[in-house]
Amino acid sequence: MLKVMLVDDDVPMMKYLKKLVSWGDLDMEIVAMAHSGKKALQLFRKTNPDLVVTDIGMPQMDGLELAAELKRIKPEIRLLFLTCHEEFHYARKAVQLDADDYLIKDELTREQLEASLSKAALEMKEVLGHLGEQFYKQDLIKNQDILKERFFQQVMSVSSAEETLQFGKRIGLDWTGSHFMVSLGHLNYASFPENYRYTDVPILLYAISNIAQELSVDWIEATTFTDAESYFVCIANYQPNLSLNTEEKFLQYLALLNDKIKQFLNIDAWLGYDQPVKGVESIKGQVKKLKQMDHNAYYEDLNLGRLPASGDNMWSVDVTNAIGNEWNQIVQAFKDKDKSVIHPSLNAIEERARKLQLEPGELAAKCSQWVRVLELEGNHKSDDSFHHFLLNGKRFDEAVLLLKRKIIQLYEASENATLDRKPKLQQIDQYIAEHIADNISLVDIADYLFLNPSYLSRYFKNETGMNLTDYVHRYKMKIACHMLKNNHENIEMVAFKLGYLERTYFSKIFKKYVGVSPKDYR
Repeated sequence: MLKVMLVDDDVPMMKYLKKLVSWGDLDMEIVAMAHSGKKALQLFRKTNPDLVVTDIGMPQMDGLELAAELKRIKPEIRLLFLTCHEEFHYARKAVQLDADDYLIKDELTREQLEASLSKAALEMKEVLGHLGEQFYKQDLIKNQDILKERFFQQVMSVSSAEETLQFGKRIGLDWTGSHFMVSLGHLNYASFPENYRYTDVPILLYAISNIAQELSVDWIEATTFTDAESYFVCIANYQPNLSLNTEEKFLQYLALLNDKIKQFLNIDAWLGYDQPVKGVESIKGQVKKLKQMDHNAYYEDLNLGRLPASGDNMWSVDVTNAIGNEWNQIVQAFKDKDKSVIHPSLNAIEERARKLQLEPGELAAKCSQWVRVLELEGNHKSDDSFHHFLLNGKRFDEAVLLLKRKIIQLYEASENATLDRKPKLQQIDQYIAEHIADNISLVDIADYLFLNPSYLSRYFKNETGMNLTDYVHRYKMKIACHMLKNNHENIEMVAFKLGYLERTYFSKIFKKYVGVSPKDYR
């Protein structure tokens, strides 16, 4: 019996898929259901399904990105895409990922799904029976990187030093010296070209690891690993020698690596280090210490060198109280269409945040939430890459530049938006407003406009840049923000008035578009 996983952020659609066919009659079993790409990855490793039926249009990690990652983990996995997007480039990407089929949600029937599942099952059996020599060699190449990754995991665990060094020797990392220099590096997201997305970060870190392998400065030979928190870690093993300045040589190596990253990837990076440590068992503690030092250096102007040995910051000032008034001025500037207020307000936010040393995580989270509300108010599609970069950035100057760019971009988009929306779009807005307490579907709106659902889906995507279901949720979440701020009704009542019968589902949708739960937003 083939194991199946369903992935879709639309709860009603997930339930519909589960009931649409008799899975047992097809010799299949649903072993996992996930509402996001990230959750699907976790469940995939636990349940090891043979076939994945996934939506494409999901936030953070869409279905195509998920499929590419699943193919990396399990090349023989079978894929079936389900989506509202009919554009050719999606279908072309699905073909590149060796997908078994590409089905349109609005046109899906039981017969179509059964036929696609049967085709995928047949393909799976053929692949399992004919894994050839070429695939075997590709798998061996991939294992080299996996072994290096496992070695770093062992270095960062409580494994014995002897076992760790023996494992390293077996994979070509022969650390015979007694001492180590360790550097912590991270990317400057504000330096990313426009075509880079947050999903490119793992690939970029992998590229940095490869670039580092080709470098050497005199006797320094360092190995670069990728850390789970989007850092890269450079480790140089050596035997102390009074005739050599180890720190100077290590700094030369890091400077060369930094230059090569800029040259080949067109991005900036920060690299910091501290004093040497003795013994492989000391590396884990040194990495942890460097992360704390790096966090404390959030407001420092530092991109290469020894990290300052500052004490732990208290970060005791409330972000909203500190810069809330300045942000309200920006919000009002959007309403008044007064661009002259935006730059001074942004500069005031920068000045106060730096002066008060606001806690980095809280500052980034609050700014991300505020920007999401601006995106909702202007009917702009949420920029997942911006929010990821803002929330995961490691320097204040980086966050300021990202924030200023995004605010100006949103303002100009609102300023350049067509004031007179097309009649058909106005009718859609009118229908949503009149049925705000209903569970509105694409078919409902298509019937109202006397249009074919597939045509309406394509038309709306071309006109607005987003799918209709996404637009309806955004429309309702914009109203939810006002209701939560201005009314005294509880969250259940707000959800009910907007057509969400389950509070948990409403909270999930709200957090998806606003960045925080309804409770935290209120």
